[in-house]
Amino acid sequence: MKDSIQKNINKHIVILTGELSGEIHGTNLIKSIRKKCHFTFSGMGGEKFRQNNINLVYNYKEISLMGISELFKKALPIIIALKKIKKHIKEIRPILVILIDFPGFNLRIAKYAKGIGIPIVYFIPPQVWAWHKSRIKAMKKYVDLVISILPFEKKFYQSHGIEAKFAGHPFMDTVRPKFGRDEFLKRIDATDGKKIITIMPGSRENEIKRHMPAIIESIKLLKKRLGVFYAVLPIADNIHDDLIKNFIKKEDSIIPLKGLNYDALYHCDAAIIASGSATLEAAILGTPSVVIYKISTFSYLLARLLVDVKFISLPNIILEKELFPEIIQQLNPEIIAEKVMDMLNFGRDGIKKDVEMLKTLLGTSATYDIAASEIIDFLDKRYGTLFQAP
Repeated sequence: MKDSIQKNINKHIVILTGELSGEIHGTNLIKSIRKKCHFTFSGMGGEKFRQNNINLVYNYKEISLMGISELFKKALPIIIALKKIKKHIKEIRPILVILIDFPGFNLRIAKYAKGIGIPIVYFIPPQVWAWHKSRIKAMKKYVDLVISILPFEKKFYQSHGIEAKFAGHPFMDTVRPKFGRDEFLKRIDATDGKKIITIMPGSRENEIKRHMPAIIESIKLLKKRLGVFYAVLPIADNIHDDLIKNFIKKEDSIIPLKGLNYDALYHCDAAIIASGSATLEAAILGTPSVVIYKISTFSYLLARLLVDVKFISLPNIILEKELFPEIIQQLNPEIIAEKVMDMLNFGRDGIKKDVEMLKTLLGTSATYDIAASEIIDFLDKRYGTLFQAP
C-alpha cells in the first residue's frame, strides 16, 4: 500500500518569494533540499531561480514593493500574479508550497493552497511581532510549519500555537569577505592609509532613488571633515548600472562595485546602509554603521500607527539596544555625516563586544541544511517515509 502511495505522490515543490534577498535564500534552500531528496521546483522568483533549474512561473520584479503607497501602483500586476500562481498550484498539485517572507502576497497563496489540501511551510516568516499582528491568525490557520532564522521568533510563534523551528541565521554561513585587504584595495584602485566608507542605498530602485540624494550630500560633508577618502558603492545584482551612474555623476569620488558587497563592508572603516538585510551583514562583519531609511509620507504615517518596535534595523532589534544609530524618514545629510564621524571614532573595537553577542544569538550551524532537514521531516510525518537519498 505504501509503495502505491509513494508512486502517486508528485515530488514537486512550489516556492514563492518577492525580492532578491528572498530569492537568494530560496535558491540556497533548494540546493540543500536537493542534496537530501529529488524534487522538481517551480515558483515566483527571478534570474537566480532560472539559473538553478527552477521553473519561473512569475517574476517578482513585476510586483516588487517598497512602501504601502506603492501597493496601489502595483495592484493590477499583483492580481495577475496571484491568479497565475493559484492556477499553477491547482494544475500541478505540488507536494508542498514553501513561502519566503513577502507576507501580503504569500498569505493569500497560503489560504488558497491550504484550501485545496496542500501543506504550507513558511521559511523566513513575516515579522508579525513588529507590525500587522492580525496576520498571526492567518499564519495559525494556513501555515503548517514555520522555520525561523531569527532567534526570538520560535518562541513567539509557538506561543501562538504555531509549530515553529529555529534554523539559525544563514548569514552566519554566507557572510564573509572573498579577498584580503591588499587585494580588495587593488580592485577598487585605492591606496592604503585612507578611510573607506561603504554606502549601501538598498537593493530596490525606489530605495536607491529615495536614499542616494541624501547619501551624496553626506559624502560631500564628510570630505570637508576627513579630506580624501574612498566612498565605495556595492551595486545589487538586480539594479541597472545606468540608475547608479545617474547619481554618482554628481559625486565622482564614489566608486561603484559589483559582486563584492561583503568585502566592501569588511574592509571599510564605516558604512551608511539602508535598513534591510545589509544591516545584519554589516553587524556580522563588525562594521560600524549608520542606518538610514525613507519611504513615502503616507507609508511612514501609516507605519507609525502599526509598527510596534523600538528599532527598525535587525541588529538593534535582536540585541534590544542601539548598536547602529538609525536615521529614519528625515534624512538630513548633516546628521548622517555626524553619525558617521561618531562611528568612525567608535571604531570596530568599540562595537566588538556587542557583535560577538549578536553572533552567539544568531547561531553558527548550517541554516539551509537544517531547514531542509526540517522540511523533509515534515513531509515524512505527513506522507510517510517517502524519500531515498540520491
